[in-house]
Amino acid sequence: MAIGSEIPRLRPRTLARYFAATALYQFELTREYSHEALERFWRTEAAREVDSPVRRFATQLVELALLHLDTIDGLVEQYARQRALHRVPALDLALLRLGSAEMLYLSDVPPVVTINEIVELTKLLCADESAAFLNAVLDKIKSHREQIAPAEKAFSQWAETHANGVQ
Repeated sequence: MAIGSEIPRLRPRTLARYFAATALYQFELTREYSHEALERFWRTEAAREVDSPVRRFATQLVELALLHLDTIDGLVEQYARQRALHRVPALDLALLRLGSAEMLYLSDVPPVVTINEIVELTKLLCADESAAFLNAVLDKIKSHREQIAPAEKAFSQWAETHANGVQ
């Protein structure tokens, strides 16, 4: 799932989303969805050098996706053109889980920003038809944002780092 020379050119929040998607992709391939798997991911060569604001935001996104995996997967399956989850390519599924977690459970990130970011990552990482598919599914899932109780939502950990001058 590496994008080679494109990684250094990604904006910090986009880079955080890239690493979150990478972790969720690995979890899907190994079928291990745990905090321990996330810690192992951060020790890999590709992720070891990630600066702390990017790592903190990526970790928050992955943990939200894992915490709400059943709800997110139910919505993905509902809107994925009647496809069972096992028929959605693993990388597409990782990006759908990431986008859904951010859109539904972070109160300070507008859904249109999340969808745009996921579509842009999809264009870098996936097959051509994936971007339109993910855009359509996430657009339908965003209607569920208001059904999530405020107590279940968090502020992005990016807000704190952004206030300190990191963009």
